Order: sequence, then C-alpha cells, then structure tokens
Amino acid sequence: MTSVDRPQDRPTGAGIPLRRSLRARVALSAMLATAVIIGITTLIEVRLFEQAVESEVTETGRLTAVAVADDLELREGTMKADDLARHLHEFIDATPELHSAAVVAAAPSGLTIIANTSPTTDVDTLETARQAIEARDLVWGARKLAFRTLAVPLARDGRQFGAVVVVVSFASLDRLRTKGRTVAAGTTAAAAVGLFLLIFVLGRVYILRPITEIQQTMADAGAGQMSARVAVHRADELGSIATGLNHMLGQIDDLHATLQQRVADATSELRDRNRDLVEMYQEMFRLREQMGRTEQLAAVGETASVVAHQIGTPLNLVSGHIQLLLEEHDASSAVARRLRIAQEQISKVTAAVRGLLDRTRHQVNREPMDLAALVQRLASLVQPAAEAAGVRLSVACPQAAPVDGDELQLEMALLNLVSNALDAMPGGGVLRLEVRSEGGRALLDVADTGSGIPAGILDRVFEPWVTTKDAGRGTGLGLSITRSVITEHGGSIRVRSTPGEGAVFSIELPLAGGHAEEDAQHG
Repeated sequence: MTSVDRPQDRPTGAGIPLRRSLRARVALSAMLATAVIIGITTLIEVRLFEQAVESEVTETGRLTAVAVADDLELREGTMKADDLARHLHEFIDATPELHSAAVVAAAPSGLTIIANTSPTTDVDTLETARQAIEARDLVWGARKLAFRTLAVPLARDGRQFGAVVVVVSFASLDRLRTKGRTVAAGTTAAAAVGLFLLIFVLGRVYILRPITEIQQTMADAGAGQMSARVAVHRADELGSIATGLNHMLGQIDDLHATLQQRVADATSELRDRNRDLVEMYQEMFRLREQMGRTEQLAAVGETASVVAHQIGTPLNLVSGHIQLLLEEHDASSAVARRLRIAQEQISKVTAAVRGLLDRTRHQVNREPMDLAALVQRLASLVQPAAEAAGVRLSVACPQAAPVDGDELQLEMALLNLVSNALDAMPGGGVLRLEVRSEGGRALLDVADTGSGIPAGILDRVFEPWVTTKDAGRGTGLGLSITRSVITEHGGSIRVRSTPGEGAVFSIELPLAGGHAEEDAQHG
C-alpha cells in the first residue's frame, strides 16, 4: 500500500510538519486574533452606523409628518382630496426615506382616509391614526418588515379632526446593513489572510532561520562536534539565545577538553601504576621463589644436620675403635691394612656429610644499604595484598638506618615476617612497620593486630618445624630462616605476643661502622 502525505504533515523548511511549526502557529494565532478584533470592531461600527441611519430616517419621518400636520392645521378652508394627495406626493418625492403618506379624517361614523399616496390601504394606517387621535400626540406603530408607521394628530380649535399617517421605509437601511456586513466580512478575511501571509513570511526570516541554525548547531554538538557555534546576526531575544548557546557550548568544549586531559593523565598514571604493580608482583614472585628455595635448602640443611648428627656419632665411635685396633696390630699385617681401608672410607663419608652441610649454609654478601629504604620498598610491595586483605599498613621511617648486609636475604627475612602478619589477620587489622636507630643499633618492629601466638609455643617459635598455621599452609621454617639471616648479620630477633591481641617482632642490627659511632655519640 502506498502512503500519501497529507498537506498538513509535509515538513517545512525546518524539518517540522506545518501543523507543528512555530511559525505557522504564530501566524495562525495572529490571523485569528486579527480576524476576531477586526470582525468585532467592524460589527460595532456597522451597528453604530445602522443605528445612526435608522435614527436619521426615523427623525426624517417624524419631521415630515409634523410638517404635513402643521401645514394642514394652518390652512383655512377645506382642501380637496386631489389637492391633498398632490400635496402629500410633494413631501414623499422630497424625502426618499418615506414610503407613503395619508390623511385620515375623523367622523362620528369612524375614520376615513381622504388622501393617500399609496394605491392600497393598510390596516396599520387607520389603527395608528386612531391611537394618535386618542392620545393627542405622535404615535409610532409596530415595525413590519422594512416599514414602520407614524401618526400625528390634527387639531383645530381644540378639536381633533384627523391625523397624518406617514410610512417610513427602512429598505435602504437594510440594503446598507447587508452591504456593510458583506464588506466587513470581506475586509476581515482579507486582512486576516494578508496578516497571516505577512507573519508567515516574516516568521521565516526573523524566527525560522535563526531557530534552524540553533537546531543545526545543537544537532552538530550532539553528534560530537563540540566546536560548532551559531552565527549571531541580531541582538534580539533569538540573538541572546544564540549567544547563550555559544557560551554554553564553549564551556562544554572546555570541560570536554579538560576531561579528556584528565582522562589521559589518569590513564597515563594508571599505566605507570600498573607497570609498577607488575614490577612489584614480579619482585614478589622472585622473592617468593627465593623464599621457597631457601625453605627447601633450609629443610635440606636441617635434614642434613640431623643425618650428620645421626651418622657422625656412630662414625666417630667406629673411627675410634679402628684407631685402637690399628694400635694393637702390626702396621704391615693384613688386618691393619684392612682397618686403614675402613678408616679411609669412614673419612670419605664424614667429608661428604660435611660438604652437604656446607652447601646448605647461607652465603652472606654484605654491602652498605639503608634498612629504612628497604622497609619502605617492602611496604610498597605488599600494599596491594594488604588492601585486598583489609589490612591498613602503617610505616614509620623517620630517618635513614644504614647497615652492612645482604639486601636480598634481609628482604626475604622481613617478607617472612610480613607474610605471617597478614596471615594472622584474615578479617583485617593494622600492620605497623617502624624503623629507628638507637645506641649504635638499627631497630625494626613488625607489629600486627592479629590472633597472636599461643603461649605454649611462644618460646619455640624460632625453632625449625614449629608453626601455628594449619597443616599444608606452612612448613615451620620461615621464622627459623629469618632468625638465621638476622643472626648471620650480627643481629638478634625477639617476639612478644598476647593471644588475641597480635604479635610484635623486634629486630636489632648493628649500624654501619661510621654511622654506629655517630649514633652512639648522639645517644
């Protein structure tokens, strides 16, 4: 089915249907208002004019009737009917507003028309004459169609002897009224249509075009062209709106540029933070690997120590007995030779056990380093994990604490303490890291508000295989390794804890040579 656009739905120049166009609505409203005003004004003027003409016609009829009556009352003798008729025709011919005139005589037998300019006798003529004679005054009869009757009594010597009856014609007034109303209607329609067209055309120039430009600018801005602006041609209300729109678009453009710059800055900052975070996780992974290897080595070392102890004692006893047997036998005998072979094999086993122990020991590479800087870097490293666990990290490093040590091993040892503190606060809490120097020593506290350490194992917490964690979550070697690292650096570590209130691990390390003397002098 093919659709057909109705005329009122066709779009105007602004892309809006004519029946919804502001220009058409303004023009139509002005046209209707003008039509109403002109129509009412014209009707009032025509009505006033009609009343004036009607009053003038009525007054003309009255004056004519009075003049005829005065003329007849002043005449002496009796006038013939023909003379009266001729006399009445003269008045009628002189006054076009009069339709006819008649003279009615009063007699005992009744009223009689003795002269009439009309070929027919109207009943209203006699009735109006009778009313005037009885009233002895001018009487108007009822209006019928376009005519109205007027009677003036005739009196002489105080006696009423008749009446003059005049019929006033309003036909010309009716024609004038009809013509006036037709002209008024035509004038009103022409004025309304002309005004509609004028406003419609002017509305296109003064309203539609500026509004179209404003709409187009808004559409461009909505499509992302924030540099779009309206050309301001006039200083009227639409010009003010265009100026305001341009100002608003300028502010939005500036805000958009600012937001883009902020987004770019935030993106760059986020990229940098992500890079730092990746580096931190890589460092954490490296330290975790190192910690795992260290724990493995520690486990091997502990096992090797136990094995060496278990093997070394019997071997020493066996070696002692072999020495006694060698002293009792001749050195050249076969028994002595076999005893020396056994002694050599025991020495090889002892050397192998001693080499295994040497390989499992930590190799400390001491270099100058700042313990406070190490703690701050470690805090940055564990910050994401602390936030994820709901733990607030508090770091206090008011001054540098230079020490001679293996930075990697110290960092791994401190990471052990921090990891244990985070594990002790599964529901969140506070982790405090504080570094200070006092009496030629660097002091470091790692404190948490977690579950604490049970009193039964507090004295053995640094021993191998001792742990407070569930099975499968810890080997019990972390604190043992930490103590070994601190001890190898010439320091000490101790712990104090109250179950349910957390734990505090306190580390002491000697300051670097010159700094220790300087700190002691300040102390």
